[in-house]
Amino acid sequence: MSSENGIIRDIAPAFRPYVQSVYQDLTLGLCKSKVTVERLCGSSFGQEHQFRLVLPYCSKKLKWEVIFDLSAPWFAPDFRFDDDSFLNNVDEDFLEKQIPSLSSWDEKNPKCLSKVLSELLSIYKIHQVKKLNEDESSRAYFEYSALLGDSLTSENDVEVWVGAHAVEFLIKLNIDISRLPELYNEGTEQNPGIDSALLLVRYPNSTNAELILSPLLTKAIGNINLPPMHQTGVLMDYVPMVTELLNNRIQAVLSNEKLKRDLLAQMIVRYEGAILEHDANSAAFLFEINDFHWILQIDIDVSFPDKPPVLTLRSVYHCSKGKPKFKVLSACPYTNFEFYIEQQVEQFKNECKGVLNKDSNDKNNENL
Repeated sequence: MSSENGIIRDIAPAFRPYVQSVYQDLTLGLCKSKVTVERLCGSSFGQEHQFRLVLPYCSKKLKWEVIFDLSAPWFAPDFRFDDDSFLNNVDEDFLEKQIPSLSSWDEKNPKCLSKVLSELLSIYKIHQVKKLNEDESSRAYFEYSALLGDSLTSENDVEVWVGAHAVEFLIKLNIDISRLPELYNEGTEQNPGIDSALLLVRYPNSTNAELILSPLLTKAIGNINLPPMHQTGVLMDYVPMVTELLNNRIQAVLSNEKLKRDLLAQMIVRYEGAILEHDANSAAFLFEINDFHWILQIDIDVSFPDKPPVLTLRSVYHCSKGKPKFKVLSACPYTNFEFYIEQQVEQFKNECKGVLNKDSNDKNNENL
């Protein structure tokens, strides 16, 4: 059992459905990460009425405490925030307009706490932008204002966090992933999705910009080296440049994917009667030359055509140290492919027969 599930089990039954919904279903922020639950105090088993939620925002983990009333479980919870300036002086009208799910708390709806958290995070973002706007002379304020002046980036594409000595921007990059092939990866239920490409920039040290790709997108396009962001550079120029870099890489992946599929399709059509199995990245064929039966395995890496296919020859009959005899071809020319394979198979056949003769001699020697 995970630690979060253990904490949820200890929460009082009246409040447990709210927390289960938050933990299982709610994703927040541009990174679309899940909210996690932490224990606050040591009440008796199944009687916890307060806990801490860890929410993703920019590169931070906001830690907000949620406090229910055991004597009145139908009441909405109280909150204690890790930012003392957030919602420190609000009236009832503000709550009704900005946090309607809190002012109209529906204790019968297990998603009511999730709705409140989504509304609170939206207000928190407005709160951070307000703090940024208080210093109109700062470089970060100028960068944010200029970036939103570009039609490529909207307020919904940026998360702002203002600290005592630093400002962070987490920016969603508008990349085109509509034609990317489906990719599968273990643990994808915890991935933010294939369309997540974020740029994290910190001021005053903006030269250390960081690219954050979702696991599936990283698998699809590989690692990206960001171009340097000079002190004199501005975000309104840098963000489109990084966006174009990613879109060009995605287009290259699509082009390479087509070349890979075309190569496999040509082999499958040409040797249809010999095919054993195939998928999007590999194929295996059973051939016979001069009464010698062998298997050709073709594996194509995601970096094709920069990295050539890996060809493996396997004998149907011969073994070495209890395993099928095989030979990996280190290089394969795209031209005169069949002649190259025939040469390699002839050499491989001789090697296999040599192994077979050696094994027979060894057995004969053992019998003497």
